[in-house]
This record gives sequence, structure tokens and C-alpha cells, in this order.
Amino acid sequence: GIAFVLLREKEGIIQVTTVKKENKELFTKLVSIPRESVLKVFGTVKENPEVRNGFEVMPKRVDVLSTAEAPLPLGVADKVGAEMDTRLDNRFLDLRKENISAIFWLKSLLIQGIRDYLLGEGFVEVHTPKISAEGAEGGATLFQVDYFGKDAFLSQSPQLYKQMLMA
Repeated sequence: GIAFVLLREKEGIIQVTTVKKENKELFTKLVSIPRESVLKVFGTVKENPEVRNGFEVMPKRVDVLSTAEAPLPLGVADKVGAEMDTRLDNRFLDLRKENISAIFWLKSLLIQGIRDYLLGEGFVEVHTPKISAEGAEGGATLFQVDYFGKDAFLSQSPQLYKQMLMA
């Protein structure tokens, strides 16, 4: 008679709870939504020391913005392993796992720390072009791309741009 939905958002996970006898239509809707669907929830946040983060949402309305396919090609909440091909083909799901997304958060924090240190030491961060109209430095191995109907090449090295900046 009680439906629980764990709603993942930017700040973490919050529990959405509804009771069948209070709102049968909403209860039926919540229990029928496939895992990993995208929802918009309107309701009241209540303090509850028994739930994961101490708060839960008592919904008044739930809109399903995108219904997930069932079954999912990759487990998100469980510890079931998947082959690398499956993980890469479904990267958007794989990145929802806390241990996988933590890699990117740690890397981001590390890079930010290095960037802050170097900027504090008077360094300049440079972003050189990645696509150019001509191949540089003789370009024995050029990777040609179609850039809005024109020929372009992936830059092989930022060295030329960095040397011009130094001058």
C-alpha cells in the first residue's frame, strides 16, 4: 500500500513516497513507471529520519517526461557486471553508477586544483584550435574532415600556436 521511488537529481537521491489509500491514481502511476525513467515531481518535502538523506517528497503530481525501456540493457543500481562493449554502448546509463561517475568527479577536482595552482604561479591556460584549414608541419598523416562542406584537418599538434603565443 506504499510506493517508494528513489529520484536521482544533481544533489543526490531523494525518496518519493505515496500511500495507496491517500491517492490511488498517483500510487498506480508510480508503481508502473520503469526504472531510470525521467520524472518531474511536484509535492511537499518532509523531514523523515528513517530515509536515506533524512528527507522525502510527498508528491501531489508526477509527470513522466521520458519513459525508460524495460528491461534496461545495463544494471544501474545493482552490482551486476556488464561487458565493456555493453557499458560503452550504454554510457549514459553506466555513468549513473556512483562508482563510475566518481572517477570523473575526482578527475575534475584534481584538474581544478592543478589549474588553480598554475594560474596562481602566473601561467596562462591556452586552448588551441583542434580543426584547421591546412595540415601543419608537413603532415604525413592527416585526418581530413568535412567541415560544413569544406575540407578541414584535425590539428596534430598545438606546438605552432604555443610558439606564436610565446613570441
